[in-house]
Parts: sequence; C-alpha cells; structure tokens
Amino acid sequence: MDFSQYHHCISTMPLFQSLSVEQIELIQAQIIERDFATGDLIHREGDEADTLYLVQKGQIRMFRLATSGKEQHLRVLEAGDFVGVPALFAHRHYEYFVEATEETTVCCIQRETFKDLLLSNPQIALELLSVLSERLEDSEQQTTWITSESVQSRLANYLLEEAARQATTTITLTSTKKNIASFLGMSPESFSRGLGKLTRAGLVKQPKPNRLEILDQTGLKQLTYQA
Repeated sequence: MDFSQYHHCISTMPLFQSLSVEQIELIQAQIIERDFATGDLIHREGDEADTLYLVQKGQIRMFRLATSGKEQHLRVLEAGDFVGVPALFAHRHYEYFVEATEETTVCCIQRETFKDLLLSNPQIALELLSVLSERLEDSEQQTTWITSESVQSRLANYLLEEAARQATTTITLTSTKKNIASFLGMSPESFSRGLGKLTRAGLVKQPKPNRLEILDQTGLKQLTYQA
C-alpha cells in the first residue's frame, strides 16, 4: 500500500510498508520526532541503547573512534534507513557514534514499543533480518578489504560494488572522500593517490567532485586480485 499521502513520520519508511494505515497511526502516536543540524551527534559511543532511530529526511553517518582518536567510518544512512536495531533486543550500550551530516529529521521508537510491534507484525521482523543480513555482509567485506588487500585492490572492489549497487557505471559518492577512505581502512591521502593512479591508467574518470565514472570494468576486476 502507498502511504505517501499520509503525513506520518514512519509512513514513508520501507520497513513499515506492510502495515495498515490504522497500525501506522497507532505507532506514530508513540514516536518522538527530533531534528538535528549538520554535525550534531544523535548518540555517542557508550550511551544506553534503548531507541530505534529511523531517518525520515537528511543523512547520518556511523563511526567509531580508535584509542588513538582516529575515526573509522562505518556507514552512511539516508531517508528510509534506520540504526539501533541490535541494541533493542538486550540492555546494551552503543558501540559507535551517529552524527547528522546534513539537516536531518529522525523518528525515535523506544525499545519496548518496538518489541511489541515485532511480536504483532512478523513481516517487519523479516524485513529487519533482510536488512541486517545485508549489513553483516557489508561488514565482512569491509574486514576483508582492510586486512588482506592493497590500496588499489580495495579501491577497485569498492567502485565495482558501488556500480553494482547503484546499477550504473557513473557512481555517485554519497559520502566524503575522507569517510570513504576511513571505511576502506586507508588515509585520505592514500585514497586520493590511488584514485589518481586509476584515473591515469584510464580505468576511471571524475567528471564532478561527487561523481566517478568507470571506463574499464575489466581492468578494475583485474586489480581486485592484487594482494
């Protein structure tokens, strides 16, 4: 059912598309909407994890801080995405920071409310499992890239994965180069040098600051085998 005509915080969330309008309205009554400015922290590492955050509009990023103070970028989330699910099933604390990277509105659902929702709507639980499975696969891929591959190989793998995900050879960079470099386990300088090498080799070109066009997929695939 298309809920776009209804002005509810969660009505546009893919996670809840299996619900009726009446169910949406009942849940909405228990939701708090919060607005965040660019750079605001939605929560910090170590905060009690008792809330599911659904991004209604804007963009947020997840990251960790090493003991050295160095950031490890984890993921960028946009409208329709959510964060905080694993922590809702046990009394835990967040193991990462979540920051708004632009003007953002999130819908907040408390742990007990969400657990009741899952019990009465198994389809939502299945949707959750699907999304969490994809995120686990992404995390495993990230670990493989960081621990076993060269800078060029990591870059090539990342670009090919993004091309497949976006279904185009002209990739939109949804995060800053600094964040992408952190996600791939390299410095921003290494990222820029690696991208420069790919450009000079005729494998990619960058028509705009946030766009990358793959010119030679075969060449990139060959780089993915480099250790």
